[in-house]
Parts: sequence; structure tokens; C-alpha cells
Amino acid sequence: MSRITAVGCLFLAIFVGVQLKCGESGVPVLPTKVTVQITNRLSERYLAVHCKDKNTDLGVHQLNVGETYSFKFFPKYYFPTTLYFCHFTWLEADHYFDIYVQDRDGYCSDNTCIWEIFADGPCRTNKDPRHCYGWNPPSAAQQRNNTLPV
Repeated sequence: MSRITAVGCLFLAIFVGVQLKCGESGVPVLPTKVTVQITNRLSERYLAVHCKDKNTDLGVHQLNVGETYSFKFFPKYYFPTTLYFCHFTWLEADHYFDIYVQDRDGYCSDNTCIWEIFADGPCRTNKDPRHCYGWNPPSAAQQRNNTLPV
């Protein structure tokens, strides 16, 4: 075996070992799709959900109490900057929330981020214990207009 082949094999072995070690920490060895599940937990209220990222508008979805809407995507693998945000509206309120932030959520549990939407805010329920968040603060334009566009 030539010296170049031996060095190449050594670098390959190190690379594979690092990838496998990263896979243990929740980051898959190869790019994998993530599923975001959003369930309406409002008391006797329909929930309108409108999610999007920088490039993709997923449309508006109406959820009855207990219904779930989900979507899948590939997070950015080498530069973890994927962000999906949603606009949640119901009879008494409307709010925004960053439903998937790659630095915060990563690949969640089994590549699925499970969210339940309550009036007080969203809760991620596939963590033990579940973790609840507040709504995003309104932007300056939303405060001036006192309206939130869909």
C-alpha cells in the first residue's frame, strides 16, 4: 500500500468516526427530513395555522380542537440556519411563533418536533418534561397598524 493511500484511509477513518460520534448526539450522519406536528389544544376554538420559511409558503390550514397539521423538510445540513415561523389565529387572538429554529430544535426526538398550541403559547411536548414558550413579540409595523396580516 502506498503512503498516499495509507494517509487517505486514515483521514477517511477519522471522518467516519467523527460522523458516527455526531450521530450519537442527535445529528444524523446523512441529511434527514424533520417533521413538525402542530396540534390545536385551544378550548372549543378553531385554529388557523399559516407557516412559512424564507422561500416556502405552506398555506393556511384550519384545525378543529385536537386536530394536527404536519409538514416535513430537510434542515440545512452544514450551516444550521433553517427557520420556519407560523401565524396562529383564532376568534380572540392572533400570534406569531418560530415553530422550528434549527439551533434550538435540531432533529428533535426521532426527527419529529411535536407542538401543542394553547392560548398562552406553544408547548413542545416530545421533550420530558414538555417545554412551553411565549409568543413572538409583535413587530413595530404590527404595533403601528394594530393588525396582523395573514
